[in-house]
Amino acid sequence: MQSRMKAWVMALLLVGCGSSTSPSGPDLDAGTTVDAGTDDAGAPDSGMAEGLPCEKAQGVCAGAKRAWVDGAYEPVCTANSYGANYEATETRCDGLDNDCDGVTDPSTWTDVIATNFVPDDDSVDSLPVAGGFLMTYVDSSEGIKVLRFDESLVLRGTSLIPLDAASLPITQVQLLRTSRGLALYFTARHSQSGSSAQGHLVQLDEQGVPLGAPEGIVLFENPTTWISARVAPSVDGARIAVVWVVDIFAGREVRGMVADANGQVLAAPRVLFQSDAFPFSSPAVLGLEDGGFLVTVHENGGEHDKTWFRMRRWDRELDPVGEERVFPSAYMAIPKLLMAPGKDGGAREPTLLYRESDGPTPRLHQLQSLFEPEMSETLTPVTWSQSSELGATVTSKGLQLAWLSTGFGDVIPSGPYAPWNGRLWGLSPSGVMTDWTPGPAPLPIYLQGAAVRLHELPGGWMGALLRTGTDNHRTYAFHSLRYCAP
Repeated sequence: MQSRMKAWVMALLLVGCGSSTSPSGPDLDAGTTVDAGTDDAGAPDSGMAEGLPCEKAQGVCAGAKRAWVDGAYEPVCTANSYGANYEATETRCDGLDNDCDGVTDPSTWTDVIATNFVPDDDSVDSLPVAGGFLMTYVDSSEGIKVLRFDESLVLRGTSLIPLDAASLPITQVQLLRTSRGLALYFTARHSQSGSSAQGHLVQLDEQGVPLGAPEGIVLFENPTTWISARVAPSVDGARIAVVWVVDIFAGREVRGMVADANGQVLAAPRVLFQSDAFPFSSPAVLGLEDGGFLVTVHENGGEHDKTWFRMRRWDRELDPVGEERVFPSAYMAIPKLLMAPGKDGGAREPTLLYRESDGPTPRLHQLQSLFEPEMSETLTPVTWSQSSELGATVTSKGLQLAWLSTGFGDVIPSGPYAPWNGRLWGLSPSGVMTDWTPGPAPLPIYLQGAAVRLHELPGGWMGALLRTGTDNHRTYAFHSLRYCAP
């Protein structure tokens, strides 16, 4: 109290004996006013001069003046002057320019690692783990590569899951979370038999290291050299459904099976869908709240106006539940199947997202209430595009999307693996579409092996892991993007 009184007396001596509302004296800062009525320094009625304006004047710092701290005005402004929303280095995703540099919620683009050729989108996957995220991909004959990221998508380590020649080449990888922990599914051609494909399940620790033999357990073997397969855990993680597409003599089939979290077969392989004439592609499976599964597949009639999604619910043993549903779709549409909030924020329900792969007015679509009469909703039109890479995830804020978009005029005609130029777009739960490409120059994108994976980061931030090409023939790279999408 005595120190405060001394400071107040000194201030009066500096101000002099003039009017309290019209202070005078050579030591008063020009352009400031003081008023009587309180002894709080810098307040309108304190009888003292207000602090001078702070160094920073943008964002949350706009209009800030130096605060009175420990008997003096701050010589360099801190949060005491700028307020509780100020950060010296911006970390919050809150719609404010917290560090007052004129940029609100700045995104961060990072080049992660160079890769070799990755066959397609199914050869890349990522999943949250303790302390961050794992990404797996296949770009060589050595085995499956693993990238470890922290919670800000900073690369912290790399490793390899080695596989012998009998399990190569690998055509698909997928990470999943079961009741036993982290697991990896991969599809490989069985080179010893020469004419079969196998589905493998490998238990992993949180660093991506196999818990046992790297090749894991063989879930099924199919007498063809190529299959398209996907897996999904049940809601409780105790069961794993596997579905795959095969071409057989005089027809096509989608087959499925169920295993427990240890890889032991609970429901033997069986036929889920059949077609006598048209090929299947892009199978998808999702665990439902009742313990069963939803399976979808795209059937191509060979023409732009003759393609459709076929979908059906199955119980925990893969016995059919209800009737099959058929929904017309765009030619070569590639779906994403996930659990999302229902209409008007209702309970979670299965949602099918797809993006038309080409055409003058490609659009993003969302199918909700999949077994109700009306399902389709157009989310947004996008630019003319030949890339079908769509990433989607459900966050605490709602459904987040990101996709790579390329144009016919952007292709570089230098060979069959020539890169296209394009951009990365995002759609937030509030319906805001944003171009997240880092700068005005387009991204070089190879359609073969392009990928987008989305994750929610701490603090409300979003993270995108994506793969693009470079200007050189058959050279590729992974990138990470940290951005705010409220």
